[in-house]
Amino acid sequence: MPIFAHSSSLLRPSPPAKLLHAFVQLPSSCHAFHASPKPQFLDTIIAPTHALFEGIHSFTGLPWVYSIPLAALAIRSVIMLPVSIHTRRNLQKQAELAPVLHAWNSLLRQAAMKEAGHLGPIATQAALAKKARKKRNEIYARHGCRTISNYLPILSLPVFLAAVECLRMMSGYHSGLLGMMASSIAGTDEVATDVTSIYLEPGFASEGGLWFPDLTKADPELRLPFMLSGVMLLSIGKSSSTNQEPTIWQKRLRRSLGVMALAAGPLLIHVPSSMLVYWISSSLLAQGQALVLDRLMPVKPIGPCKPRRPLGIGRTLENRKP
Repeated sequence: MPIFAHSSSLLRPSPPAKLLHAFVQLPSSCHAFHASPKPQFLDTIIAPTHALFEGIHSFTGLPWVYSIPLAALAIRSVIMLPVSIHTRRNLQKQAELAPVLHAWNSLLRQAAMKEAGHLGPIATQAALAKKARKKRNEIYARHGCRTISNYLPILSLPVFLAAVECLRMMSGYHSGLLGMMASSIAGTDEVATDVTSIYLEPGFASEGGLWFPDLTKADPELRLPFMLSGVMLLSIGKSSSTNQEPTIWQKRLRRSLGVMALAAGPLLIHVPSSMLVYWISSSLLAQGQALVLDRLMPVKPIGPCKPRRPLGIGRTLENRKP
């Protein structure tokens, strides 16, 4: 009997808890592996911008209400000014090459008529547009002029978003656009919350100016949001005051931008004053930079070609005696 009892106890399965406990107790030589933390996408973008703001504030010793516009001036001068100069030179080359492109229109139209004239006017127009685009790219490439350079000012958008997001974190405001993107990448809101607490700036609460002494709060008199709307409308009006007749697409775009500028004031009344100060300063500096470039590097309007030497036919007829 004792032998059978002993054998039955050996065949009886052990409780799951004891089995789990046996596997959990590993030797001290074994190393435990943990999941590595996800890379903080937002911190990588904000850290250089925060260093710029802090560096200008520490170097000048000025209150934050003046350090923020100086930071906007530094960003506009160091990053965006070379891009604007390159774009302006590209536009000047395109204006110089416009008569050459215009001279090719007749030959390209004849070639398009021979190629697709029997297919109807729509096919002919499409063939003409294709040939004109190909010839334009060929002439631009020959003279070192590229159409893609006209879109380089779009690079100012991510720089602007990074600066505004940094000021939002320094003000302790709730998650912004880049914060929501970082949260979606990381899969949680803890990343944006941790980064915001790291960059919180206590000096914003006491280094405002004029009627907004606290940069972490919204403008109590609601002047800054509507000043921003006015600056945006001024920029749109400046861009539309050109000698060339705008296309239908350009007219629609300007109307849409005008509506957005009018809506910016009511929509941004709860935004911290620090963000609005930077936004207004950056917009005014961009307009001032455009005025300086218009004066120093103007894009001359396209006019009729003038001969080097007058023919003198009119003078001969006037001086002819009866």
